[in-house]
Amino acid sequence: MKILLETNKNAGIVALTGLDLGKTIGLMYHMYTNGVIVTVRTEVPKKKPKIQTITDLIPGAQFHEREVADLFGVIFEGHPNPARLVLPDDWPDNLYPLRKDAKIDEALAKNETAPSKAEPTPAQNEGDLVNIIIGPQHPALLEPEKFSLKVDGEIVKQVEPRIGYVHRGIEKAAEQRTYLQDVYLVERICGICNSCHAACFVETVEKILGVEVPLRAQYLRTIILELNRLHSHMLLLGHAGLEIGYETLFQYMWRDREPVMDLTELLTGNRVISSAMTVGGVRRDLQETDVPKIKTRMATLNKKMDFYHKLFENEPSLKMRTQNVGVLSKEDALKLCVVGPVARGSGVAIDVRKDEPYEAYGEIPFNMITRDEGDSWARLIVRLDEVNESINIIDYALDHMPSGPFRIKVPRVVTAGEAVNHVEAPRGELFYYVKSQGTAYPERVKVRTPTFANIPAFIKIAEGGNIADVPPSFVSLDPCFSCTDR
Repeated sequence: MKILLETNKNAGIVALTGLDLGKTIGLMYHMYTNGVIVTVRTEVPKKKPKIQTITDLIPGAQFHEREVADLFGVIFEGHPNPARLVLPDDWPDNLYPLRKDAKIDEALAKNETAPSKAEPTPAQNEGDLVNIIIGPQHPALLEPEKFSLKVDGEIVKQVEPRIGYVHRGIEKAAEQRTYLQDVYLVERICGICNSCHAACFVETVEKILGVEVPLRAQYLRTIILELNRLHSHMLLLGHAGLEIGYETLFQYMWRDREPVMDLTELLTGNRVISSAMTVGGVRRDLQETDVPKIKTRMATLNKKMDFYHKLFENEPSLKMRTQNVGVLSKEDALKLCVVGPVARGSGVAIDVRKDEPYEAYGEIPFNMITRDEGDSWARLIVRLDEVNESINIIDYALDHMPSGPFRIKVPRVVTAGEAVNHVEAPRGELFYYVKSQGTAYPERVKVRTPTFANIPAFIKIAEGGNIADVPPSFVSLDPCFSCTDR
């Protein structure tokens, strides 16, 4: 791994997958280098699962190692902050839920009858530092997570995130359901970017099966994914207005987002959770009579975006709250292995649709949007410009829609094998690893979501800034905790 990092200074970690191999715990370090994912495998004894941390080489690996420590019990020696990340504080010791021999129900029943553990001692003020807790219940956080901010006067000195409040054990649940059931399960990891989760999962299964879906299905998937991106970006841009006290922007943007939701329903039959993806293609074909309706609404939305571009370029209160606020340098973005618009807003030119084209992206011309400012404004502008690009992608796909089938039959029992896959979700790179043992049920499903990769960036951009800048800095990352916790 050290050689890999020395040969490419921009290499970073994508995900860290743990595997229960019986007597050992397998560790798969999925690294992104030279435009492709390279997996480095190793094993540690199950009785004493210890391995050296790689956070000294890749600071962005901190969350990945803490998650594997929680779920598999691996000790990463030298880790700068080995505290729990996903599991609750009162979770039984030595119970690691993703191990095959974990007797969760039995252990939790015993834990309920055992004397309750003392509540964690609240963080105390340290000299001139005051501890401010945001969450887990907070008006600005619709999904519960907690961030402890130590401030000196108005300046943030330290940030400690704590996720896991909506952890649902999706990866464990996926092992107990068929591949078909898992398509609908992974969609519910996130209500906003549900199509991306479904697409990434079915593409991974298709890799194991060695099947290629029809070209028409690839174009239809691309349209659905870009509608998903429009929905997500416009939701975030409106919410950004709400967080900085600009409620008019929130109302206008969400109003103009409604036709996108209507088109999703027109194309898939569902307004939010589309349930359009399936292994082998898509569930519904595009009706030719619907093409003019989609193109008309896309043209209307495209015209409206001119207004929003002028607003973001010229509105003084919006610029004052976001420009030079929460600056993330390109160097730090690479060190922390951030993804999506957060990375592109710092001048890092990465986009899975361009780097490793999937579906119809390799045939559709579009621009990768990047900015060099690295501030909250740049991250919002990247998404605003990507709205126009998504509209252009949908128009091109409709104009060049191939004929033919939209789905092929595939076996319900997936042949033994494993595969990794990633797609460019609205928030950035979404990663899946699936392992099959030749049955109707997957052996392992690993999911790494974009927000999981991007939360460490919030620590970097918040520390040293003003406490009043925390909301615009945080919302510019477009966090989704439902995705993060799974």
